[in-house]
Amino acid sequence: MTATHRRAACALALAVSAGGAQAADYTIKDASYRDPLSGRVQQLVLEVPVSAEAAWAAISTDAGLKGWVAPVVHIDLMNGGMMEASYSAAAHIGDRENIRNQIIAYVPGRAMVYQNVHVPRGAPADFALLAALRTIIEIEPIDAGHVRIVESGVGYGEGPGFDALYAHFGAGNAYEFDALAKSLTGHPMDWAAEAAKAKASVGEKK
Repeated sequence: MTATHRRAACALALAVSAGGAQAADYTIKDASYRDPLSGRVQQLVLEVPVSAEAAWAAISTDAGLKGWVAPVVHIDLMNGGMMEASYSAAAHIGDRENIRNQIIAYVPGRAMVYQNVHVPRGAPADFALLAALRTIIEIEPIDAGHVRIVESGVGYGEGPGFDALYAHFGAGNAYEFDALAKSLTGHPMDWAAEAAKAKASVGEKK
């Protein structure tokens, strides 16, 4: 995530945590909570007017993921499969510095569980702690034309390192979930425009 993305993510995360972000076509709510046994659960809930099939395609196909995750992305949808991505449009699948998440298990059309297994050099996350986290995405049909998508992050322990991870993903996930909602409602991410914004942001700092 670029510095431009991080600023937008922080602003959006504040809006979500303050009671939810709402557009004409969708709502996003922060439903995070603390479980007495497993600790902190970081959770976002998106309700959007699309079918469950469309929502599943958005999280389980290359074309769907490209609309909101990254300009370069590939998923091998199988237990033990890999979801690989890069924010650089010049990257290629298989590059050493790509982000890699391994699929632990999935229920076709309904749920996916994965964990991060590789981050690029210079990433803000402490990989030793990151390895303890798991992400669960669930798709719950509301009716024929509306769906609820729930993303839960589990495995957060206590201490400054986990606190930093929780804050990092709290902002980043809110930004990505908003991008998912926009993609599902006909406004996929324009990665060329995002790259131009990031380049302009770097130029402003010089």
